[in-house]
Amino acid sequence: MRLSTSGIIFVLAGAALIVTAYRFALPGLLPAGLLLLALVILSALLITWGTRRVSITIRTGLPTVALPQSRERHPLAHEGKEVEVDALVTNTGRLAFPSSKIDFVAAEGFGDSTVGRVPSLAHGASQTVLTSFTPNRRGLSGINTVLMTVSGPFGLVTRKKKVLAEYPVAVSVPILPARIPSDSAIRPARLDDGKVRAGHTARDFHTREYVPGDDLRHVHWPSTAKSGELMVRHEADEETLYALIVIDLNGDDDHPDALEIEFLLAAAAAAGTAFLRADYEVFVVAPGHQIRFKGQRDIDRLRLLTALVEAGSVQLPSHDNPNHIVICAADDVRGKQLAAQFSRRVPVTIRSLDDITDLTMVGLSEDLPDSWTTFDSKRVKR
Repeated sequence: MRLSTSGIIFVLAGAALIVTAYRFALPGLLPAGLLLLALVILSALLITWGTRRVSITIRTGLPTVALPQSRERHPLAHEGKEVEVDALVTNTGRLAFPSSKIDFVAAEGFGDSTVGRVPSLAHGASQTVLTSFTPNRRGLSGINTVLMTVSGPFGLVTRKKKVLAEYPVAVSVPILPARIPSDSAIRPARLDDGKVRAGHTARDFHTREYVPGDDLRHVHWPSTAKSGELMVRHEADEETLYALIVIDLNGDDDHPDALEIEFLLAAAAAAGTAFLRADYEVFVVAPGHQIRFKGQRDIDRLRLLTALVEAGSVQLPSHDNPNHIVICAADDVRGKQLAAQFSRRVPVTIRSLDDITDLTMVGLSEDLPDSWTTFDSKRVKR
């Protein structure tokens, strides 16, 4: 709480009148001096009481998303895309609430802090204050705090109060357009041992009578014994297509910096989004995370993952023959080391920072290399 210019004048004038009344035996000045001081004190008491009876609620149009098997939900925003914020201010006290100023203090990376105005509010009245932010860095940020500055009666005292501690928002890298490679539509080679393959693509099948030309290794003996006729297993044509995306954020000498990490995550998000929109299952392996995404409904979850990933090395999982592998690594050497861990039958695409000669000259936009969104280059030939 602080005195305004008028409040300082009232205090000085009141003190001067009181001193003069005693010094020069002028008792008529004493009530005037006390009145001036009392007005300042009354204004301070009223503003203290009034600001205790105000509430503020933050609302946005952002989707609230949680990673699979996690209960922690986050409002999700795009880097570089404006976020509109509605702040609902409500006077819950019995006295009228004076006009005030609201300071929205943005966390680092969420854009510039903003200021709003609230008119005087009667008991139970509400007012919506509109503002917006443009996030400029991925990660967890949002509104750091909301402060309200209120002037008391007569404009003698002002008080700045924190009315909201924080409103966290997860900011993902931009989702860039991408096309999946044409050979990803080719299903993995089937096993020849006649067994239904374990893993995420366990195949449905039904049995039918044997016809000349059928592979005898596909005879289904339990059905044959039950029916007395030679029966073979006929595998269903439907099989879940599956892409594996590996995000490695560890260079030869040190971790990539924040800008380099954003580029690698943007490449991974573009690939993952393209596969999900093509009805693939997408298994993303990143430092500290191994998550399977299914369907277009999980695109926002993939975006959330790009906001939460931190630098570090990746731990490769045991995998079951995906249709395509995309490796996002700091350099080609590291990318090829990771690619060597997989079967030669599976096509692998590497995204590395070596594709970009000068990171300072491009941004996460259409300026990215075409190969990062079309899969036309950096394919590992083995």
